Amino acid sequence: MKCQEFDLNHALGVKIFEEIRLDGMVLEKGRTLNEEDIIQLKLSGIATVYGAVMDESDLTLEAALGIVAAKLCGKNTAYAVGEQGICKITAAADGIFLCADDRVAKFNRQSHNLILNTVQPYSFVKAGEIIAELELTTPLAEQKAVDDILFSLSGNIDLLQIAEQKKRRTALIYTNFYNDSAETAHFTNVVRKLVEKFSPLELDYVSEYNAVHTAESVADAIEKAIADKNDVIFILAGQKSNYKDDVIPTAIKSFADEIVNLSIPQVRVSDLIIAHKRGQKIINLPFHFDSVDSPLAEHYIKLAIVNDKLNEYDFARPQNVLLDNGGKLTEQEKEKLMTAGQSGSRGKAGIAAIVLAAGVGSRAGRNKLLVEDAEGKPLFLKAVEAAIKSKANPVFVVTGNQAAVMEEFLEDIDVNILYNPAYRSGVKTSLNLGLKSVPAFCDGVLILPADMPNIDAKFIDKLIAAFKKGQEKQLCMASWKGVKHNPIIWSKALYGVADLVPENADLRPVFMEHEDYTTLVEAPSAETLWDVTFVSDIEKLNKGNN
Repeated sequence: MKCQEFDLNHALGVKIFEEIRLDGMVLEKGRTLNEEDIIQLKLSGIATVYGAVMDESDLTLEAALGIVAAKLCGKNTAYAVGEQGICKITAAADGIFLCADDRVAKFNRQSHNLILNTVQPYSFVKAGEIIAELELTTPLAEQKAVDDILFSLSGNIDLLQIAEQKKRRTALIYTNFYNDSAETAHFTNVVRKLVEKFSPLELDYVSEYNAVHTAESVADAIEKAIADKNDVIFILAGQKSNYKDDVIPTAIKSFADEIVNLSIPQVRVSDLIIAHKRGQKIINLPFHFDSVDSPLAEHYIKLAIVNDKLNEYDFARPQNVLLDNGGKLTEQEKEKLMTAGQSGSRGKAGIAAIVLAAGVGSRAGRNKLLVEDAEGKPLFLKAVEAAIKSKANPVFVVTGNQAAVMEEFLEDIDVNILYNPAYRSGVKTSLNLGLKSVPAFCDGVLILPADMPNIDAKFIDKLIAAFKKGQEKQLCMASWKGVKHNPIIWSKALYGVADLVPENADLRPVFMEHEDYTTLVEAPSAETLWDVTFVSDIEKLNKGNN
């Protein structure tokens, strides 16, 4: 693509960057100038235009927008490429709009020519409403640039989705401090606003519990609410929490699996606490929730209620540029509406991938995962790219040792990064961190050490193809001449015993126990399964595996 200012005498076949108004006509953005256009431009006193000349490998504005939009769009969404280089994306059903702010921000950092804006994530939208707009600012796009965008989006679930509504059993826990009429009135106002703000999420308030405002009493109430199988548990505190070891956080920590959000940076409502226990959500509402409007708090509460799995990185401060809700397509745009395809294939298993890249690499004498190969690419990135290019979805990369350096290499790749602060305690801590982050809709998970430079997407897809959807217990394991190797796919039912394949895999009880439902998938060569372990292996890597 050649972009420049063109003299009209040399502008035949040029695609213009912006629309040009002439007497009685408009030359729209992306129009290819013909001889008549050039005559009209000259008659209007225009001598030059800024535009682009298309190469064989370039894509038109409409084609590029359609390709990228199809990759962005997921469940219950549709898109239409309209005029002026803007693609409008709509809800194809009533539901909750799912979209992560940090992923939108990352997308917008990747290209100066592509811009994505959305409506408020986790808001209720109706079928036909616009949920996002995608703009290409140039009349053409280079094929490589579009390919890079598609690659960067391939390691994660669809960016834009509409979740169908469902009722959620909801409990309220009141922690009484004053135990007087004023406190009762305060709780009433909080509940009234709670119902008003989140009614589209179909919260079914079925249980109420009272506790004294002490850590022990509140913990007991949380335990009862969990035992009663409530999906969402709201705590209405008798006093504001101001410290990480205050009454409410102490009570939650004593029973929850993890606190994923301990506070938010907003005056008077900083005490929003979000935690989970085996998928059940525990949310401590800010004490002043009834009197302070906080879009940030409401955003996080919706995120916690709707998301299947919660992680600390879900609660980064929003960076997304938001649209007003409720926009509609024009009749012309409706005619061009295309329903987005679903990710994955019907009847085939959905497999996530965990790339383990947190280790110290002591036997190699240094962090082997950052050693560059003959092409100048760090070792760990080759495994990440293989996972992204495969049919595994989503992909998680667990970092630890020199995490900041690794994350620089992952900056422009839309992949899920999990930092393991306990990486020195062994690979099992990284494995467990990854497993608890895998969404419930996945049937299994591929465990891939990041020190395997020759693993490619084709072999990973072969492993995935061997995994039988609907079979509760199963392992699919790489092998060479009958000897077990990494990587390995564990079914959901076996996450609790999931492990890597060690050198003595045939003797390990965890693998012998599951022999009856283990499938060995033969690699094309021993080199495919090679892992970099020792100093001599690093030397081999530097020489291009020769």
